[in-house]
Amino acid sequence: MDTPLVAIVTGANRGIGCAIRAALVQQLPGPLILYAASRTGGSIDLLGLSIPPAVQICPAQLSLTDKASITALSTMVGNEHRGCDILINNAGLYYFQQNITAAQRQETLDVNYRGTLNVCQAFLPIMRENGRIVNVSSQSGQLKYFHPRLQARFLSPDLTFADLDALLGEYSRLADQHTATASGWPSLAYFTSKAALNAATRILARENPHLLINCCCPGWVGTPLGAQAGQPPKSVEEGARIPLRLAIGDIGQISGQYWANESVASTGNGKIQDW
Repeated sequence: MDTPLVAIVTGANRGIGCAIRAALVQQLPGPLILYAASRTGGSIDLLGLSIPPAVQICPAQLSLTDKASITALSTMVGNEHRGCDILINNAGLYYFQQNITAAQRQETLDVNYRGTLNVCQAFLPIMRENGRIVNVSSQSGQLKYFHPRLQARFLSPDLTFADLDALLGEYSRLADQHTATASGWPSLAYFTSKAALNAATRILARENPHLLINCCCPGWVGTPLGAQAGQPPKSVEEGARIPLRLAIGDIGQISGQYWANESVASTGNGKIQDW
């Protein structure tokens, strides 16, 4: 029997994550073992999907702010399957308001950047050769929202995680002093968290040339998160298209890039964009 393809999808219980999970089942012939991770780890609504015999869906508990749960999942997958082929980091958090508390700002950074990075780093040791990691980001992380001085620091080809942490530490101190926007940072913490995720993707790709590690904007999608900014033009199925392309499509050996459509309403499969 062929070695099963092992895939992890975070935030798989709703929204884009749910659509990604369904599409993987429909598009991969199997054998496939798909871990559908959520904070509760509860049973997954199959939404009427017909599950092929060669596909196994496993609910899994994962909290991006709980390193123990991250370690537990990566250890279990490594022990049971001796490797992982696909990791799609879809889970995220968005406070669509400027005047959030320091705790909410910390949570935004801890979930969207640090938590996602912790998942990547926990799974890196078990990722198989040419495995793929997809970090679901946002157009909000584009550097056009940042002062050119900050853009240059984010885009440094030699950027390290220590440098990135220093950048975020500077942001948090300025935000605490209510001077971050005046210093060239965007007004919403979500933007900074996603820019950090984009930068982290580049570092991870540089440090792991045996893998394909990319990030993407799924577009403005009809989820509770997306609806905070108005009426989204895209369905969750349309929002899943770019992450799926990066996870299972033909992208050559491209790694460390940000993928998106020309607009957040476009329904294409994405292309490499400046961020």
